[in-house]
Amino acid sequence: MIRLILVVIVIILACALSVFLTLNPGSVTFDFLGLSGRMPFALALGLFLIATFVILVAWRLILGLWTAPDSFRKFQLRRRKEKGFDALENALIAAAAGEGEVAVRQAARADALLDRPALSRLLAARAAEAAGNLPGAEAHYEAMLDDPKSRLVAQRGLAQIAQGRGAHAEAARHAKAAFETSKSASWAFDSLFDAQVAQGDWTAATETLLEGEKRRRIPQDRARRRRAVLLTAQSLECETSDPDAARSLAEKAVAAAPGFAPAVVLAARLLAPVRKHKKAEDMIKTAWSSEPHPALARALGDLRKSDTKAKRAERLRQLATARPEHRESKLLLAEAALDEGQTTAAKSVLEPVLNLGTPSARLCALAARMARQEGDDPAARRWMTRASHAPGEADWSDIDGEGRPFAYSPDDWKRMVYAYGDEGRLTHPRYERFEIAAGAVPENALLEAPKAARRTGAQPAYFDAPRPPDDPGVDEEET
Repeated sequence: MIRLILVVIVIILACALSVFLTLNPGSVTFDFLGLSGRMPFALALGLFLIATFVILVAWRLILGLWTAPDSFRKFQLRRRKEKGFDALENALIAAAAGEGEVAVRQAARADALLDRPALSRLLAARAAEAAGNLPGAEAHYEAMLDDPKSRLVAQRGLAQIAQGRGAHAEAARHAKAAFETSKSASWAFDSLFDAQVAQGDWTAATETLLEGEKRRRIPQDRARRRRAVLLTAQSLECETSDPDAARSLAEKAVAAAPGFAPAVVLAARLLAPVRKHKKAEDMIKTAWSSEPHPALARALGDLRKSDTKAKRAERLRQLATARPEHRESKLLLAEAALDEGQTTAAKSVLEPVLNLGTPSARLCALAARMARQEGDDPAARRWMTRASHAPGEADWSDIDGEGRPFAYSPDDWKRMVYAYGDEGRLTHPRYERFEIAAGAVPENALLEAPKAARRTGAQPAYFDAPRPPDDPGVDEEET
């Protein structure tokens, strides 16, 4: 539209000029190199315009011939870049589509056409990864380490490849180099932390977690839960060799996540030998208020070796009042009542729990114990038979009747770092591996003392375990 308007304007101006020249014809006289002449002004003007046009065209031709070599070279470079970018585009698309061989060919073509070594090497490395040629990808990434512009991406690629093949030490080395030089690369923190956890290097992982928290690479709540797991694993490693350090680490773990049952149980076990029973008891009660776990009750029952059955039962009843509505609190009250021979009280608490659904092996064993105290041996035998094929409980699998609770392997603790640290979920590896401590009690063990059932894991060890008579059990806080 604008061009049409401009054309119309030009036509109008030309017509106006023609009319003006017609009304004012005039003439032009020239004398040049012995030649003289006279012509109308309009004709002279037209010749002048034609001559000007011819001169401009001639100049353009001469200039074009003069600059033709440079123009040809620029044209070739432009075509080369276009082909290189086409190859780059095809390589990226092929790599994303998983066509490794096509990506490698197109990457090689782009490398030959484009004078961009960093881009070409990165593309070649990605293409090699897509083709499954990890050694080739590593070679390209190693070459990129010399260029400061591409060093960070090379470190990331090398860390990922090393992590993928299980070379956690190598992955940690590359990720650590990136983590120390870049404050904004969040992948460096994740890769370094994951590699250190995979190696079981709890101390280094704790330090990395602290630095990542300072840089705000991880939310504070997740960082605290992860730290609790890491410190608990550290404490377990040095529990025998350095009890003081283990106790300090366990207390820090509890401070980071007061509801993390493994840390609380470990801290209570380590505080008992130094007579800090009150501090341990407060930790257990706080954890129970957050999330009741049967291992917490066992830890409280085992805390003071000099407690009588009645005193222990009273402490456990006080613990249950922290979360009276919780299932574990009700079971704790029932077990305390059975321990004191209060069958009626135990029955009032246990029967509603038994009627909630299919009872577990642990509930069946408690019901058998209650029936036995009532003198109903046939009912007790029926409950024990039922316990032999009843389902187990995930939380109860954390308790080993003949050993320590949360007896997990290093791999279990590595998994716990993320399960509890990121999701706040307490995993039960022994339950998932069908290592259920609360297995059914054999029927022929029913007529033996309650300790026989306890050895199979049917009853908690904190009720009938023998107590050394010479242990004064004096609390450091109570003196």
